Amino acid sequence: MNLRTQLLTMLSIAAGAAQARANVDFGKTVKPFFAHHCTKCHGEAKQKGDLRLDNLPLDFTGSVTSTHWSDVIDRINAGDMPPAKEPRPAGSDAAKVVDWIATQLAEGESARHAAAERVSFHKLTRDEYTNTIRDLLGVTYDARDTTGMSDDPDWLGFERIGSVLSLSPSHVEKYLSAADTALAEALAVHAEPRHQVIHWNAFKMRKHWGNVQEKYYTERGNADQVRVDIVPNNNSSSTPGEGQALEIKATGDYLIHIKVSGLHPKGGRPPRLQVFASDLDRILGEQDVDAPEDQPTVLEFRCHLPEGTHIIRIMNAVPGPEPTARFSRSYEVPYSNLRTRQPWQMKLTDEDYKPSWPFLLVDYVDWEGPMMESWPTPVHREIFGEGHHDTAQIHDIVARFAERAFRRPVKEEEITTFTQLAEQEIKGGKTFEMGMKTALLAILCSQDFLYLVEGTPDKVTTTLTDYELASRLSYFLWSSLPDARLIELARTGKLHEAETLRAETRRMLADARGAAFSDEFPRQWLQLRRVGMFAPDKTLYPEYDDYLEHSMILECTSFFREVLTKHLTLREFLDSDWTMLNQRLAAHYGIPGVTGEAMHHVELKPEDHRGGLLTQAALLSLTSDGTRHRPVHRGRWLMESILGKPVPPPPANVPAIKTAEKTQPKTSLRDKLAAHTTDPTCAACHVKIDPLGLAFENYDAIGRWRTVENVTDGAGKNPSVDASGELSDGRKFTDAKAFRGILLQDTDKFAAALTEKLATFAMRRVMTYSDRADLQRIVSQSKADHYQLDTLLETFVTSDLFRKR
Repeated sequence: MNLRTQLLTMLSIAAGAAQARANVDFGKTVKPFFAHHCTKCHGEAKQKGDLRLDNLPLDFTGSVTSTHWSDVIDRINAGDMPPAKEPRPAGSDAAKVVDWIATQLAEGESARHAAAERVSFHKLTRDEYTNTIRDLLGVTYDARDTTGMSDDPDWLGFERIGSVLSLSPSHVEKYLSAADTALAEALAVHAEPRHQVIHWNAFKMRKHWGNVQEKYYTERGNADQVRVDIVPNNNSSSTPGEGQALEIKATGDYLIHIKVSGLHPKGGRPPRLQVFASDLDRILGEQDVDAPEDQPTVLEFRCHLPEGTHIIRIMNAVPGPEPTARFSRSYEVPYSNLRTRQPWQMKLTDEDYKPSWPFLLVDYVDWEGPMMESWPTPVHREIFGEGHHDTAQIHDIVARFAERAFRRPVKEEEITTFTQLAEQEIKGGKTFEMGMKTALLAILCSQDFLYLVEGTPDKVTTTLTDYELASRLSYFLWSSLPDARLIELARTGKLHEAETLRAETRRMLADARGAAFSDEFPRQWLQLRRVGMFAPDKTLYPEYDDYLEHSMILECTSFFREVLTKHLTLREFLDSDWTMLNQRLAAHYGIPGVTGEAMHHVELKPEDHRGGLLTQAALLSLTSDGTRHRPVHRGRWLMESILGKPVPPPPANVPAIKTAEKTQPKTSLRDKLAAHTTDPTCAACHVKIDPLGLAFENYDAIGRWRTVENVTDGAGKNPSVDASGELSDGRKFTDAKAFRGILLQDTDKFAAALTEKLATFAMRRVMTYSDRADLQRIVSQSKADHYQLDTLLETFVTSDLFRKR
């Protein structure tokens, strides 16, 4: 028997002996504890929260089983198990059970690490792919267009979890098409695109006026005075859903110039100009317009358009009556000014010519582009260099490009594979640039570009190399590839040093690309992609529109950015005396004095009933169903996103909440939910969830403050709002403000939950039991730094956890 075989045999015997001892300890200590305190609710007859303990497997090497055991430890330590009404176990008995489970979890985690894959792959998300193409090639790939890539699946809001993202044959085709389109725009492999200006006057925008009308007004000498009037909830054609065809000859960036006036009733909201490409399902530009009829303004938007014919709608995107109920053929008479409107035309003003609606008057729209710095493009010159090109340069061009694309040094055999592709194309008659494009296309479609690759096939590693660390850091803070400085620090072996990581974190957050972190992390952490998933009922909430929804989301992301850049603490997320508002959202909240579309730091007063994240309209609306608020969903979201506690799924066949008969008194939703606390099947979970949501009863389905609940079923007066409650640990509160005060008492718990969310986002995986010690060290250091958000980030980036595979 050789030495290797002897060692394996000895290890096997030792492992078997250890497992035998563990089984004996389970039979002596854990099993009796469960039988006495737990299996009454989590046994064969009943499984509250879908947890059964009498047959929970003892194989701690499985991640699913380990999660269940980890949950048991949490519940025992928190005092949730057994429930308060049951006899409490002796502290020493509970400690023995927790110690046994913790030991088995640690050994199981070690076994999983020993059997871990030597190489792991994390696919780039759709937005990461877009950003990487932008920084690598200097062009825009519109991944969210209808012809782009599908939404990334998410796990509790996080869209970058490696085990959730997949690659299907359809994805491969999309990547091939995307890379080909991006390279065609970035490289001078064709003739220089012709710069064009496309002019739409009023007659072209309202095409059913026709050439006859244009000729008539031209002969009269006032064709340039004809304008298109756009009333609320309609577009320039005056036919709902219709648009104008725009033919783009070359993919690239275009400028849109629009000469327009915007009129609105005194004290009312201004009209909102929106340029929408319906075939791309994309807004190309939008802005509120407040300009008198005789003093039109010229607005400019920059957008990216692919080659082809696009259907464009010039919209007045403010809520209004259904457009199909407003128009007749007579409405097609051209508009020149308010005083020449015919009696039978739709009334835009009162008798004194003061606006009755927020409406737009558009003179013209110009499309100019593609806008280019130079030809050949800067990226073309960067990749190919200047002067004459020949096959002797192929190797170096491929090596430089592949190193940037793969975010690491490339091996000679990899370079050879791609150079041979280019050489074959050139030998077949392609130009040098077209042959090279084929090689670059292959690089952009290879797994080392589409995935973040960690580890090597020849050995098991537990820490990242400096190159892998550069990618983890850049995709954490920039959602894009490392820049030259990060790669150089990796090449010199300095990046993993703590002070270097701290300095790079500060530099990267100060860079313009650092805005990606302040946007992407809160969007995923707070599950903001769900805002608008259930569109608010237009009858109940007629003022709700896309602009308000966009502003609501911006409040969350801008608030996060303000906390980060102003060196504020995590406590601001729980309660604050300020928020970030623009004019539209301030009007929604009833807060005066805010103007413009940009988000501003606004000091709050007690009567504003706002503060922190939890009273922001986006978070209140994403837990609503479009018609009413949902306290249970609000409570569940708060437990998952703010407290970091998983919530078990509801039991099957839960009956719907009963509505009152027409003759019965109106009943608040709070009273209807009281059944949760009387039904034993529901009470165990709802006693923890419901109070968290009921604390925000003063906010309706779109986040407006209220003191009376609008109830549609039943008779009599609407019930007053009651936002008081009691937590499962006995602490009481009277309203959302008092509840936020309780959360501030639990800042330690919130910091732990947020740190785990940061780690999940950065490391692209769910945190496990073995990560707990590392996470706790980060939280402890954060507490010593007074929970300042920017220092928490630096502590996390320099931690052992961040540098682990």
